[in-house]
Amino acid sequence: MTSSRPALVHPPARRRDQQKEQTRLDLSLAAFDLAREHGLAGVRVPQIAAMTGVSPRTFNNYFASKEAAIVWPTTRRASRLAANLADRPPQEPLADALAVAVASMYEQDEVDGLPSGWLHDFRALVAREPALHGEYLKAGAAAEVALAVAIARRTGAEEGQLEPQVLAAVVAGAEQAAVRYWVRQAKPSSTLPDVVRTAVGMAVRGIAVRGMAGGA
Repeated sequence: MTSSRPALVHPPARRRDQQKEQTRLDLSLAAFDLAREHGLAGVRVPQIAAMTGVSPRTFNNYFASKEAAIVWPTTRRASRLAANLADRPPQEPLADALAVAVASMYEQDEVDGLPSGWLHDFRALVAREPALHGEYLKAGAAAEVALAVAIARRTGAEEGQLEPQVLAAVVAGAEQAAVRYWVRQAKPSSTLPDVVRTAVGMAVRGIAVRGMAGGA
């Protein structure tokens, strides 16, 4: 007799994806904790694997290096920024939407699924470990790509067009400049989110109005 119940294909697949994502996160946090405690040079892949309860081979299936593992959670932040922009009201001018979307990333020192304070500690680790800079820059480039796609979708542009990519790069540069400026102030008169919002708005307003009118 043939059963009328549908085959359960998607739920197990989703569970496997969730398990893989959790393993990836566990490996990343283990690498981060070890690097923070012992210094990056003192960390070996077998240590990371043992701390997570997997084999070094499993680690290598997820990450090409310990540096890549440590930086990986920042890709979640890139996805969150793109989502923030997508959630802004459709009628809001593009420049304002970008400024608010980026500034909101600094309103709490949290990244979804990560321990409290991770972002602050991660920035401190990157600052003192030059070997992490390459992977950090690669993650930043990936964030620009994600933001460019979100900008294109919001404005109705094609994802491969130059304007969304340039605008995403401008946003990233303004964000970095704002953070550097704020950190160097002995007694900041404004909060970091306010400085980021101002900087991004200053940088993109002319481009957004002239070149991407569809999002205004």
